[in-house]
Amino acid sequence: MSFGSCTFATYLCDLKTKYYENTIALLPYEGDIRELPEDLLCATEMLIVYFDPDDKTLKSHLSEYCSFLNNNDIELGLLLTSKLYEDVKQGPAYSSVKESCKFQFDVIELSNNDDNSETTGYKEVVEVLKNNIWSNVIVPGANIDELNDDLEEQLEGFENLITSIQNFRRISSGMQRDQRLNEAEKLADLFIKMMNEDK
Repeated sequence: MSFGSCTFATYLCDLKTKYYENTIALLPYEGDIRELPEDLLCATEMLIVYFDPDDKTLKSHLSEYCSFLNNNDIELGLLLTSKLYEDVKQGPAYSSVKESCKFQFDVIELSNNDDNSETTGYKEVVEVLKNNIWSNVIVPGANIDELNDDLEEQLEGFENLITSIQNFRRISSGMQRDQRLNEAEKLADLFIKMMNEDK
């Protein structure tokens, strides 16, 4: 794929979910991200950075990555590594990395799950890619009116849930403990029903 006078190796990735399908282009790059062509930056919707857990300069690079996202209006960042530590004295820990990058990046450890020897981090990366709403999304077999109706229905359900929660807070102070628990259970059921409808 070419941007200006630069040509980049490109890997196309087909994403298919219950709601949409599309193809995204993944462009590996090992140089200084500040030297990327402006045309490419305008088309970039996510920045994925792999870092070495033994790299002592990581912390200084995190603020650079955050500024890069902000300056180029890139909405999503992903930090990948082979290992995260429990103790920040040993190496990068999940919480310290998230804090250092001001929560602008998701952090994923590409590690093996000891229980079943599966590489769980790679599945997480795929989920992040699928959960993002890309600019080139194609919704199969759906027209705009149907999508608007679905969205309207979901928003109405969410509004009803919020209203129920507000009412519960207002009226529960005068209830007996068992009554409060019963009403709270109804709210929980309503929430679960909404979540299941979204699957």
